[in-house]
Amino acid sequence: MLYPIKVVDIELSRPLTTLDGLDGYMAVQGLLRFHGAPIGYVKAPITNGHCTAQTLSKRILEDHSETIINRLLYNGLSLPLGRESLCLEDLFDVPPPEYKGKLPLVTVAVCTRDRTANLALCLDAIKQLDYPYLDIVVVDNAPTNDSTKKLVETYANIRYICEPRPGLDWARNRAVLEAKGDIIAYTDDDVVVDSAWVKALALVFIKHPDVMAVTGLVVPYELETETQVLFEMYGGFGRGMSRKWYQVNRGNKIHWRLLGTGQFGTGANMAYRRSVFDDIGFFDPALDVGTVTNGGGDLEMFFRVLKEGHTLVYEP
Repeated sequence: MLYPIKVVDIELSRPLTTLDGLDGYMAVQGLLRFHGAPIGYVKAPITNGHCTAQTLSKRILEDHSETIINRLLYNGLSLPLGRESLCLEDLFDVPPPEYKGKLPLVTVAVCTRDRTANLALCLDAIKQLDYPYLDIVVVDNAPTNDSTKKLVETYANIRYICEPRPGLDWARNRAVLEAKGDIIAYTDDDVVVDSAWVKALALVFIKHPDVMAVTGLVVPYELETETQVLFEMYGGFGRGMSRKWYQVNRGNKIHWRLLGTGQFGTGANMAYRRSVFDDIGFFDPALDVGTVTNGGGDLEMFFRVLKEGHTLVYEP
């Protein structure tokens, strides 16, 4: 049996601890973070309801020692000059360099339809975002009742918008029209976002003015069922732990390897400069959930961004 698997976060800048209370689980899958930034996964066995710190440490060093050392050195090199000595252990306490410049207003758009239980978890996480300038909108797509509207009204500083035309891409396009921010970050109503999500996306746009679209990592919230485990086993929505750049000069043919745009990311974690829609058009409402195609609107937009000569970045 492949499931259930306990999903945990493991912060490597803090000492590892034994994981208890794991009776009934087949294994542990840990998302490794270093000062919050994801760097990889570790899978470890469970014995008598426990996964010991020693077991985790052994697996992490076997699979990720080079990545950890590279992160330590990168953060260490950002330190001011003048320290006479610095050992490797000291670097675990050194966070990555922090951006001190101006941050733009970001519109966070959640498109939904009659899924208030999922939406409540999503909005709870969005309210915990570590970002000072947010415009949060919930686009209710052809609802059958007012449950979503009533839920959104319980949250401060979240705007409710009803889009009567059925189809996810109608809802995404309505978000573009209603957005107050120069950057629009989309997530799905069944996603629990990380507190650093918006800032990570925004920094790519800030530091690279040529970038018009940014996608990112999507990891499993839980692996309790066979379906969830198999979905991750056969691809999932994650596209790795390193930044990737995609760009095609306008007018050039797109290489066939770039035609499978699912490799770039997913609509559950994507962001655009609002201005790009003036250049390449809006999402195609003939595609995605709520239409006979039942998908593809996000992928077609990724393709169009590249086809028109713009840069797309995957930022985990």
